[in-house]
Amino acid sequence: MFIILLKTLIAFVIFGGVYFVVTAAADEIERKKEEEREAGAVKKKKFDFDNLFLVFEKEPDSKKAKFIKFSFAGAFFIIFLALSGKPLIALALGAAGFFAPKMLADMNKEKKAKRIDDQLADGLVLIANSLKAGMSFPQTIEVMSRQGNPPLSDEFAVVGREVKVGVSMEKALFNFVNRWPKIVNLRIAVIAINIAQEVGGNLSETLSRLSDTMRKRKEIQGKINALTTQGKLSGIITALMPFALFAAISWMAPDIMEPMISTALGNLMLIVILALIAAGFIIIQKIVDIDI
Repeated sequence: MFIILLKTLIAFVIFGGVYFVVTAAADEIERKKEEEREAGAVKKKKFDFDNLFLVFEKEPDSKKAKFIKFSFAGAFFIIFLALSGKPLIALALGAAGFFAPKMLADMNKEKKAKRIDDQLADGLVLIANSLKAGMSFPQTIEVMSRQGNPPLSDEFAVVGREVKVGVSMEKALFNFVNRWPKIVNLRIAVIAINIAQEVGGNLSETLSRLSDTMRKRKEIQGKINALTTQGKLSGIITALMPFALFAAISWMAPDIMEPMISTALGNLMLIVILALIAAGFIIIQKIVDIDI
């Protein structure tokens, strides 16, 4: 029984390791792309991890998205059934695998949104300096797409392409906002740009001040994150404690935990426990996630 538990934990470690390896590879590719862009020699990538689950953003109900979901579900079910030999547990984990691709896609999108938010202040400074140099706003968008850092530069390149095919600048910028609705600073910047263009204000000065405000806001957010780190860590420890306790009791007194593994009722209780642990972890993270 302890061997079954050990195999299950090993399977979780393998899946977690694969995810972190893929994430690290994506970060390394992105870093090299930024270095090449700064050097003026950007090469086209044959494969982009950022676009791996792009289908869930554009066509979440497409056949490709469903195929990926069912593939993950089948893989989870087969692997955990082979490791644990418990069909009920394997079925529950297979159901979790069905939602795993969407969760990974959402995590990847949130990570990319954070990079865009972090780069936005510097991007506005670049646009403001270009305006002060005498360029028009559409020209500054082109400069930003060429000289900025991805993924922000890629998004401005999309704005530039939309303007070239006849979309108004205001509409193209709001399309940018709609692609990333959770980036509050982006929405504020677009509204400020559109107002300045309509009333004829000093757009370069407005963007410079807005950039300074964003940096100060980031500084305050960093202090808040430092203060809430203990709460976040407490949530992680609280979520891991039941697993450690289960493993310790299974090792010291296997007979006590045997019904949880060998009976259908015990397996059902394990599934409910896992769901409650996940819900508690999410609630704790939501409580300590303070945004200004």
